[in-house]
Amino acid sequence: MPEVIYLVATILFALRIALLSIGAQRERSRRILPTNLYRPSVSVVIPARNEEKNIAECLHSIAQSHYPVNCFEIIVVNDRSNDNTGKIVENVLLEIPNLKVVTLTLPRNQGNLQGKPGALDAGIRASSGEVILMTDADCLVSPDWIEAISSQFIDPKVGITASFTTIYPNNFFEKMQAVEWTLTHSMAQAGVGLRQPLGCFGNNLAIRRSVYEALGGYAGIRFSVTEDLALLQAVFAAGCDVRYVCHESAAVQTKPCATFSEYLLQHQRWAKGGLGLGWRAVLFVLLSASLAISLAAAIIAGDYLLLPLIIAIRAAGDTAIIYPSLKMLNRNDLRVPAISAVFFLMILEMIIPILSLKPTVKWKGQIFR
Repeated sequence: MPEVIYLVATILFALRIALLSIGAQRERSRRILPTNLYRPSVSVVIPARNEEKNIAECLHSIAQSHYPVNCFEIIVVNDRSNDNTGKIVENVLLEIPNLKVVTLTLPRNQGNLQGKPGALDAGIRASSGEVILMTDADCLVSPDWIEAISSQFIDPKVGITASFTTIYPNNFFEKMQAVEWTLTHSMAQAGVGLRQPLGCFGNNLAIRRSVYEALGGYAGIRFSVTEDLALLQAVFAAGCDVRYVCHESAAVQTKPCATFSEYLLQHQRWAKGGLGLGWRAVLFVLLSASLAISLAAAIIAGDYLLLPLIIAIRAAGDTAIIYPSLKMLNRNDLRVPAISAVFFLMILEMIIPILSLKPTVKWKGQIFR
């Protein structure tokens, strides 16, 4: 019986690697290089709730963009913050002429406009750009970020564009998060390449204004604790083309989770939102957890000599997916941690389905279902 499990798990994992490799390569080959011949007006929208430690640095990084200053605006949404976020933004207003502030004092909890979707919608409604770029208040962007992302919309069929998020780690826990971010983005990019949108991240996402308005905005999209995935699915269902860019110029830098409890809360939110994928979520979990199941079977059966082989197969498969992305992102510093992250990620894959069973999600001091 264990032999059957090992064989089936290996076949499933090989299928996973083959599909993801094909999808990621297909999507990477479609990337449009930035061109000065196409520069749409851009609005960068940043929701900020209790972000006094991060918001100023984030806004300054965006303001230093190489994109012509008369072609983009920055919209920061102060979402009912009870710290010094509002005061800090007021001070930054004096330094950045193309910065606008939207202040929310009451929760936008009508219909689908709860939490972050409500803040994003308020910012987008107050903006004027042809292309809407979204990032988070704890992120930093490169000077070429706006150009790299907005250039994808030169193709009129493109409705939404996603790109990668990176972490510059200082310890083992942060290195594991940096590897996971890259691997997760690589898999999401592969999904787009296979015309099966599996996910994206709202801290590096852009949508064409006309598409957002045609959908009715976030008010017209089902509420989800992963509003980015809900938006991606809605745009895809509307028949628009989707792009997922992997390049250092298009990446944003985010801060890692400081504690493991914070990390688990983050992944519980992602897991809960991922249920919206339906059968894709089941298939994805099955393919991803196949070797973890094989590992557990080997331990139960006492086949301990197989453990290094199973982990080696997993390491080879994951690095085959992640290494091309690391090269495009110029993150060779993560090549060695990517190998050592294998066991960490296998354990995480066994925890994630359990996290999705909790009925509520906590985010920014708010509880959502």
